[in-house]
Amino acid sequence: MARGCCWRNTSVVFFLGIVCLLLGPAKGKFTPVDISPLERYQLDETKLTSAEYFRSWLTNVYNPVGQKMAQSVEEAYWDYDTNITAANEAATIESSQASANLTRLVAKIAAKFDLSKSEDTQMKKAQREGKELGDASLDPAELTELVKIVNGMESVYSTATICFDPNADANEVSLEDPTNCEESKKLPLDPDLINFMKNSTWDAKKRQYVWKAWRDVSGKKVRKDYIRYIQLKNKAAKLTGYNDNGQYWRSEYTDENAGYTDSDFLKDLDDLWLQIKPLYGEMHAYVRRKLINKLPHEHLSPTGPIPGHLIGDMFSQEWTSMLDFTQLFPAKPLLDVTDEMKRQNYTVDKMFHLSEQFQIELGLKPMPETFWEKSLFVKPKDGREVVCHASAWDFYRTGDVRIKMCTEVNMDDLITIHHEMGHIQYFLQYADQMMVFRGGANSGFHEAVGDTLALSVKTPKHLSWLGLLKNNKNDRESDLNYMFSTALDKIAFLPFAYIMDRYRYDVFSGKIGTNELNSGWWNYALEYQGIIPAVPRTEDDFDPGAKYHIDADVEYMRYFISFVIQFQFHKALCDASGHAGPLYQCDINQSKKAGELLSSMLSLGGSQPWPVAMEKITGSRVMDAAPLLEFFQPMTDYLKAENRKNGDVAGW
Repeated sequence: MARGCCWRNTSVVFFLGIVCLLLGPAKGKFTPVDISPLERYQLDETKLTSAEYFRSWLTNVYNPVGQKMAQSVEEAYWDYDTNITAANEAATIESSQASANLTRLVAKIAAKFDLSKSEDTQMKKAQREGKELGDASLDPAELTELVKIVNGMESVYSTATICFDPNADANEVSLEDPTNCEESKKLPLDPDLINFMKNSTWDAKKRQYVWKAWRDVSGKKVRKDYIRYIQLKNKAAKLTGYNDNGQYWRSEYTDENAGYTDSDFLKDLDDLWLQIKPLYGEMHAYVRRKLINKLPHEHLSPTGPIPGHLIGDMFSQEWTSMLDFTQLFPAKPLLDVTDEMKRQNYTVDKMFHLSEQFQIELGLKPMPETFWEKSLFVKPKDGREVVCHASAWDFYRTGDVRIKMCTEVNMDDLITIHHEMGHIQYFLQYADQMMVFRGGANSGFHEAVGDTLALSVKTPKHLSWLGLLKNNKNDRESDLNYMFSTALDKIAFLPFAYIMDRYRYDVFSGKIGTNELNSGWWNYALEYQGIIPAVPRTEDDFDPGAKYHIDADVEYMRYFISFVIQFQFHKALCDASGHAGPLYQCDINQSKKAGELLSSMLSLGGSQPWPVAMEKITGSRVMDAAPLLEFFQPMTDYLKAENRKNGDVAGW
């Protein structure tokens, strides 16, 4: 699936500071919002220590203004994402300034309250966050500069193309200039280059060219801007009271009221990775052996790392395209129903309705009519440049939720739809919360919801129920193949998700200097992924910037967390559904009890600390990879035995 799909939460944008400057038909206009009701409101100075009075102010004074601002900001960014023009970019800059002005005013008012002696931890948390300015702490000129930098980097990513003919002879492919050709011969990342990396015949020279060319026209172009971005983000974080922007990002996951510190969170991340590392090592060793057998002329080391262009994914984050030659039992059919979807004349609209029906049959909320009217499901053919990266949007009006996605009819996009629809369901479930709590328990929770549902949808049992998988047999070999295909998606992704922000934490803290931005990235990729670049790299390059979330200012640890906790959620929902048998066989389809349990957590939104929301659904307050390891345990045992038999050792 398209990994790293996004959701927007504008209540976070202006109440907690501008933390996600995502960019979003063409009007080029921002509708101003009157914030004077907040300025005119006279606080009762005798009640400034009352949490209940602060709650009343949030509900009756802040909420109406905050909601209007959120709506206006979302519209401006939506216009930009669905039509990248200078006029629409100008509207996003205007909207960012307006939301920053509101953030500054809210912070000034929130600081007048003193809730230090209150036992209402919910309001204490809201007041502390309300005082934090985030990016709004920058002066107007610097904030405008930051918005322009992020807009510009995302525009480079979204509009970049390379000269490439997938059908040309390999000897005709040049590594020198990927832009020197007619416009008609240039291909964008999505879908053309992504599909080539997935579906090519593994011609190493062509793959090497595409790998390098994409980085030349994307990441390399934004390196200078990214250095200035680091400076501005760190300045904003320090003005907000943090050491650097990495610590500011991590503050979403900490809780000073509960004594859960930044150091505690970092240790928990390390512990989770140590739980997962042995499984990843076994899978890496097994896949490496298969690549050695498939590509003998590449001279891969049986004990070394794997060059990134040979993985089958532009970023080495998703390995499912290698399934056709790595499947544990190749005599069994591949678990990819794309061909059957096309044979049955599936449409993009049908794929979205299928996901909605799955949610409805769990007892969850149906999509509102405006969702179908206002979403963008396919790439426009009217010449507009759009941000194809899939994202879910909440416009803070009754029923106004949308998805933006350049969908194609295939199994990967079917699963991505379930992911994005999970965000939408979360929006609908917490819509009755006050504005400051209209968000997930943390960003990892938001990412995990749709993937949790997709763990059921991807099972052979469910695909058979849909009529997309024919003659399915639940024998040992088929089960192991299913687990392995899932691992190529889930387990392969985890070290990439981990280093995306471990790397940026070090960049923001200065541990990785601006003179080693590229080497610092590849040091992490080697250590955690066992991946090396396709060709030699220098500090003229900026390979992290070839990835959307780096350019678009999107925190990424949410995805690492989500890939762990979705298995905790899945196990809890399976137990609620009455499932008996191995966890990997569970399908919660049509289980109202599972839906009820999920809804009880989703409806909390951000009104409670994330450990409380975790306990609501799982009975535990901690993140734990044990359910993930349980899901894959039979496959882990098989890989260990196969690697021993072949003389392969985990590691590089």
